[in-house]
Amino acid sequence: MKKQIKKFAAIIVVVMMVMSFASCGGTDMSDSPYLGTWTATTAEYSGLEVSVESIFGGEFSFTLNEDGSCKLIVGEENETGKWSETETGFNVEDEFDFTVDGDSASLDYDGVSIYFERK
Repeated sequence: MKKQIKKFAAIIVVVMMVMSFASCGGTDMSDSPYLGTWTATTAEYSGLEVSVESIFGGEFSFTLNEDGSCKLIVGEENETGKWSETETGFNVEDEFDFTVDGDSASLDYDGVSIYFERK
């Protein structure tokens, strides 16, 4: 299990690096119901709940802005990128598909489910 979690964390780091080279938005998203900061509250792998802090070394959150840009915080790392709406929620950098239900969102990625709440 630890090997899979480390692999997932490595994938997140690579995505963050790619996001750092991406342009920052430019789309009017001011009417989107998804604006705001979404913070990871719990994570689950193979039916086991795991601490977000233990996987990512601290906070894991996305802030979705009106101009289509977003800020990603993973542990001590801060990156920027772009986001867009989908039929079931939102997508960050064409990599992370979030399913939204009110002020809760979930992300399933490489066997790990991460649950977020909007602040």
